[in-house]
Amino acid sequence: MSAVNLGCRLMLALVFVLAAFGKARGRKPFEDFIQTLVNFGLPPSLAGAPLAATLILAEAASALLLLLNVAVGYALALALLGGFTLGIAWVLRRGAKVACRCFGASNTPVGAAHLVRNGLLLAVTVVGAVSHAAASGAPVPVAMGAIAGTAGVLGGVFVTRWDDLVFLIRGPEPVAASSRARRN
Repeated sequence: MSAVNLGCRLMLALVFVLAAFGKARGRKPFEDFIQTLVNFGLPPSLAGAPLAATLILAEAASALLLLLNVAVGYALALALLGGFTLGIAWVLRRGAKVACRCFGASNTPVGAAHLVRNGLLLAVTVVGAVSHAAASGAPVPVAMGAIAGTAGVLGGVFVTRWDDLVFLIRGPEPVAASSRARRN
């Protein structure tokens, strides 16, 4: 195992655990996630509770597999992130306003910042998978493992608070723009 692989695995596992928990922690977040799938443009016959439950279970499974069966965990993470990224791109292309329910309750509309976030997660997934495949099998030294693990967990927390970080960087929406948006 390499330190890079360890950091990537912990980061992705934390992101998927928090994403699954945020959507499945109650009836309202679960129903909001189902509505988000409909708002993403999926046919109503497809975007129901079974698909929502499947996606949440896949996120939880990916987190678990990243800890137990790393190659399969990376493959599932890549498939999920690829699908979510395509969904976000589809919403942006249509010009639709859809709340991001990536980590549960949020009224932040899906935007380009979410594509950047998912691009970073896809890059972490690819880097982690490549470093896993290239690893020698030798254990990671404890100090290096602690640094990589801490960096991975902090990266995961950073990603799950992405909307807040974007708000801090961009600042609040100007009053004139927000009142114009309400009138439309």
